[in-house]
Amino acid sequence: MWNKFVIFCFYVFFRLWARLFPAHPVDLSKLKLERILVFSAAGIGDMLTDSVAIGALKESHPLADVAVVAHARRAMLVEHNPCAGSVIRYRKSLFHFVWLVKKLRRFHPDAIVMLRGNDPDLWPMAYLINRHAIVSCPMMTRFKFLISHPVEVPGWDRTHGVEQTLQIVRALGTETENKKLIYMVKEWEANAVFEKAKQMGLDLRQTVVFQMGGGWRSTWRDWPAVYYAELGELLLQHYRVGLILTGGPEHEEKARFVINTVSQRPVVSMIGRMSLAEVAAMLVWSPILLSTDTGIMHIGFAVCRSVLALIHCNNPASRVGPYGYGDQHLVAQVEPPPGEPVSTSVSMSLLTPATVWPKLKELCERSGLAAR
Repeated sequence: MWNKFVIFCFYVFFRLWARLFPAHPVDLSKLKLERILVFSAAGIGDMLTDSVAIGALKESHPLADVAVVAHARRAMLVEHNPCAGSVIRYRKSLFHFVWLVKKLRRFHPDAIVMLRGNDPDLWPMAYLINRHAIVSCPMMTRFKFLISHPVEVPGWDRTHGVEQTLQIVRALGTETENKKLIYMVKEWEANAVFEKAKQMGLDLRQTVVFQMGGGWRSTWRDWPAVYYAELGELLLQHYRVGLILTGGPEHEEKARFVINTVSQRPVVSMIGRMSLAEVAAMLVWSPILLSTDTGIMHIGFAVCRSVLALIHCNNPASRVGPYGYGDQHLVAQVEPPPGEPVSTSVSMSLLTPATVWPKLKELCERSGLAAR
């Protein structure tokens, strides 16, 4: 309730402020872009799809300083993007809002690109930094009246996340042929996690990773624990590999069920034993990741050799699946029963292990994993 009241106050204040001090949109085509400020402050998956647009900005404007504002808890995603210059960590508080506005005004950005922002106050922040050159898609915010250069993206909800933000940066004359998500694991990170796994008796080059689910807000995208166990049993019966389970604290019970149910070994849970950066480093070594629609799935698209994505029809692969990878990654998507509409009520249990196993087997064979 308090957050809603604060946002309401922001809305009223900046609605009035924008009328008193309106933007005078600059001609973007005539700008000499030396300093570009990018806002990418959303969830893991959205920020990784933003990475392509950040890379495109740097590719098209190689001499520009591309600074990126990211939420403090997920700033490491941008810190692993070599196309980003400085990374500014954003924290949600009034004090930090004022402090960050002062800091970013000193950066003197020639243009501000709002890719995504989960927090509504980011658009007012951009307005206070440089209200004359804000590029964004207005349908993402109630503060659309603060956007000096709105970019309409027809069919936004039907457009892949990578293409959504690429259409935004095209307003700055930006383009790229490379649509691959950008996350560069540092060499020391990869070596450290390899040694960590080795001490546990695991050779990451001969492992398959099962991501046990996503966040608590979208549990309709999760796959049943009994299905993970059944698929894990098939995997270990047919291939000489180790099975690693990853996920958040909310997936610990699910992981225990899989470990206790699968008769073959080894099955190891890394939940609570690795940071997000370490999981990313692990995926550099592991030949296959199986994941539902999660942030880890998107990291896998960026760094893993092969991903088998288990996708819900309500957020289909055409929006969140692999984009521009050819057949490097595979998708298994649940569809509603005949006559039923697409919605979150469609159960992921309709996507059975019998349907998923042939695709996982294909990736195992493609990766050259040893058969039993």
